[in-house]
Amino acid sequence: MDWLAVQYISALNIIHYMHDKYSYEASLMALHDRDVYRTMACGIAGLSVATDSLSAIKYARVKPIRDENGLAVDFEIDGEYPQYGNNDERVDSIACDLVERFMKKIKALPTYRNAVPTQSILTITSNVVYGQKTGNTPDGRRAGTPFAPGANPMHGRDAKVPWPH
Repeated sequence: MDWLAVQYISALNIIHYMHDKYSYEASLMALHDRDVYRTMACGIAGLSVATDSLSAIKYARVKPIRDENGLAVDFEIDGEYPQYGNNDERVDSIACDLVERFMKKIKALPTYRNAVPTQSILTITSNVVYGQKTGNTPDGRRAGTPFAPGANPMHGRDAKVPWPH
């Protein structure tokens, strides 16, 4: 998580710097007051996949299947595990812990123009592309399957709520 936080903030710092360098937002900034409260939106995609994967590892038996290089390419899951999106504290606490830990690491890093990092779990369409580029995951999600959009559970996993999808 440390490595990812550093990479993410480094990329966002470059993006924000380039916006200033090429006056990308000059006309918008002309409409602001002089004292600008700068924020930096840190988008999180795949929250439900990461949460369900950690839940599967914690509550079921997950065996990684490795290729000839030792890389995990698939997973065998034996047993049941609580799934995100069903109002189950066992798995909801995993999601909260993931987000809180990651944002704590993000907030500890220097940002361009001292922008305040904010959290966004709104993915719009990037969840599709990220899913296409991600292999099999320990929760049983198959390679290439889109992540759930935003903070939503994976498709069909919210079965224990009043209005399942």
